[in-house]
Amino acid sequence: MKVLKSIYLIGFMGSGKTTVASILAKRLGLSVQDTDQMVEDYYHLPIGKIFADHGEEVFRNYEHQMLSITNQQNTVIATGGGIIESKANLSWLSDKEVVYLKTSWHEIVRRLKFDNNRPIWNDHSRDKKALLARRESKYEQASKYIIHTDNKHADEIAEEMIRLIRIDD
Repeated sequence: MKVLKSIYLIGFMGSGKTTVASILAKRLGLSVQDTDQMVEDYYHLPIGKIFADHGEEVFRNYEHQMLSITNQQNTVIATGGGIIESKANLSWLSDKEVVYLKTSWHEIVRRLKFDNNRPIWNDHSRDKKALLARRESKYEQASKYIIHTDNKHADEIAEEMIRLIRIDD
């Protein structure tokens, strides 16, 4: 089997990172990792509880620890939406195959309308639209590729990603 550099998916919550990572990994015969799931598994706590009991800063530290131990080869990694908030993470991702799943605010709202499992999304004191706008340049800075996800099914996004990666090989 050919050894491939791992592919890291970044983007705002609701952009489809976890779903696309699973589809892409299956199509390419790669393994899959999800940094949010890794945090929950390692610390035996749901992310919502980490946020509630320890705060976002502690979660971001846990997230960085998990990012730094992801597989470097033959893996598709779905990251958390705020992975780019840390300069250490931006630096760590700088030489990786990073794909930004760019999703409009309107599409994110549509996708997450009934989602009750995201601490930041469900924090009504936070302006999520402003958060997306603030993170936009960091997502772009961290990515090697950008795929627009609006009005696309996860399968289409995975196929587009495969075409982009193969062109670059």
